[in-house]
Amino acid sequence: MLMLDRPFPHFSIAEFIAIENQSTIPQQSVSAITNVDDVESYIREKELRFGHGQAFLTAIDLPASERTAVFRELGYMGVTAGSLFPGLDGACEELRERSFL
Repeated sequence: MLMLDRPFPHFSIAEFIAIENQSTIPQQSVSAITNVDDVESYIREKELRFGHGQAFLTAIDLPASERTAVFRELGYMGVTAGSLFPGLDGACEELRERSFL
């Protein structure tokens, strides 16, 4: 019978080359790769162990009532659906946001 060791918990941040994904560059995206079910608890554990009082992850909840103001502020900074998702989908989403919401 083949016995496999349980894999060690793993969490990595990676930046991939923008091949066949035109959204990667304007989004300035990074990807998280993990085999951990509860990432927030795993990172919190690492903060306590290695963070020396520094937070590695911060969660920010914005109330739905502020949606319009948040999108307006992001638009002032040039962050829109059209800038994040170049192409027809992003253009249509940006027009929908501007005209119908």
